[in-house]
Amino acid sequence: MYKKLRESSIYIFKTIRIFWESSPGLTVVNFGLTLLRGVLPLMLLFIVKVVVDDVGEILKTDETDIISFLRGRSVILAGVFFLLNALTGAIGTLFKEKHSFLVNDFIQNLVHHKTTRVSYQYFEDPKYQDLFFRALSEVSYRPARVYYGVIGLFQNLLTLTLVGVVLIVLDWWVLFFMMIVSLPIVFYRIQYSRKLYNLRKSQTEDERKVQYFNRLLTGKDFAKEVRVFNLGDLFKHYYEEKKDDLREKQLKMLVSKTLTETFVQIFTTICLLIVFGYLVFSTVNGTISVGAMAMYFLALHRGYALLQGLLGRISVIYEDNLFLKNFFDFLKIEVRDEGLNHCEFPKEISQGIQFNNVGFKYPNTNNWVLQGLNFTIKPGETIAIVGANGSGKTTLVKLLAGLYEPTEGKIVVDDTDWTRIRSDELAQNVSVIFQDFMLYNVSAQDNIWYGNVQRDRNEELIQCAAKDAGVHNLFSSFSKGYDTTLGNLFKGSQPLSQGEWQRTALARSFYNQAALILLDEPTSSLDVFTEAKLLDHFKSITQNRTAVIVSHRLSTIKLADRIVVLDQGQIAEIGSPHDLEAKKGHFKEMVDSLKR
Repeated sequence: MYKKLRESSIYIFKTIRIFWESSPGLTVVNFGLTLLRGVLPLMLLFIVKVVVDDVGEILKTDETDIISFLRGRSVILAGVFFLLNALTGAIGTLFKEKHSFLVNDFIQNLVHHKTTRVSYQYFEDPKYQDLFFRALSEVSYRPARVYYGVIGLFQNLLTLTLVGVVLIVLDWWVLFFMMIVSLPIVFYRIQYSRKLYNLRKSQTEDERKVQYFNRLLTGKDFAKEVRVFNLGDLFKHYYEEKKDDLREKQLKMLVSKTLTETFVQIFTTICLLIVFGYLVFSTVNGTISVGAMAMYFLALHRGYALLQGLLGRISVIYEDNLFLKNFFDFLKIEVRDEGLNHCEFPKEISQGIQFNNVGFKYPNTNNWVLQGLNFTIKPGETIAIVGANGSGKTTLVKLLAGLYEPTEGKIVVDDTDWTRIRSDELAQNVSVIFQDFMLYNVSAQDNIWYGNVQRDRNEELIQCAAKDAGVHNLFSSFSKGYDTTLGNLFKGSQPLSQGEWQRTALARSFYNQAALILLDEPTSSLDVFTEAKLLDHFKSITQNRTAVIVSHRLSTIKLADRIVVLDQGQIAEIGSPHDLEAKKGHFKEMVDSLKR
């Protein structure tokens, strides 16, 4: 129990620190306004007593002096109270809203900093996806609830302390009695929070499945096949089935909580009626005045509400802290330490890129995707990687792109360990186009410039890259030229075919002018005429640059100086296209099968 409370308090302090770092000034202002509003209820109790007693005194006289009453302390105090209450409420809302914007920005910066620097392997790890889903589902509102819950806790404590002093004046046992009858409900709420957290944690993957089927029903990328194969009703059925199962379990727990709280509240109400009866009895006996009775009555009602609020806040903060654990666990995920990866990429590759007994298997699996790779890519050489689907071709590209590190062995370039090279150096010197390349709905110019944003935007080089990829004439024909937004997400955009998108991705790769070019199925979406034009001047594009091509097309493969044939993650053959075609082997069998 102590360990849980200690862990919970750590998350509270971490959350408060986030608010403080987002804006120290607004944190202090919000705290001060909250405490001020905590004093106002006591002021109201005093005003009620004064008003009731003043009215009682006026009623005892023969003439009702309304004018004197309106000029008296009662009205002045009431006016001051209502003005303070209104002003602190309005100003507090303004500062709270402004602070929430800054906090949201601060948290998003933390999230973006983590997601853009965390190792790529986490994005293909289901465990990480569950943690990521839980963290981002809660972070939009949980930190604010914890922070304002803590401030509210101080406010409630302050007000309750002042109200408690008033009740002690009446009789000490009233306050003690009120606290005792409030404990059962808060105890149960804390228990419910723990059960809810465990339930939601166990449902994370199902929640992601619900979200996934919702994307299938609503996303643009899936719209064509959903209609062509008439999958809408089926996906809707899967969505409703999963969603109803989730909601049924959550609702069952909520019904149990409501029934238990109802019985506890009935017991509490009976106890409060006993105290109210005691107040009336004391007033009739003349022990306290009518004004004092009204003040004590309000104090008791207000005190009970405050105590319920105080204990309720404790249970809510406890619940929020349970869920915030997901966010802080997400922030704990290690990112690549650039302090350890301090090496630079060679200014010019002189010895080549060596694979020394390289093996790789994906996290949380026991199957080797690559194993025992030993070969060298010579400086300025174009290597083609071929093999059947699942032979490890794309994985090899991911290793060279720096997305993964070898499970065993190592890759070196001019005696420099590939994994020790800084990420910004890899981005500058390694240009990649994946077979599942990105479609950026930004301008044509930006689409190409994204190939190397560390370089100043150079329109001439951008257009040269577009010419090399065969999209210069296309972009020039648009009304806004290279400033035209591509895609169909935004107004005034220009949609492209899949082949045009692939040529745009190629232009992005060419713009980088990197020492190493990695092309994973670079012509898969191109028609034969466009492919032929591209291949005609491919050698000029890769001149003085090292290239690795993954392809199933013979026309592309034969551009390579050498071919590395992979079979079940291992090297089956290495040689020039001519040599491999001349002898019977894996490559010869692949070529013959393509010709049939």
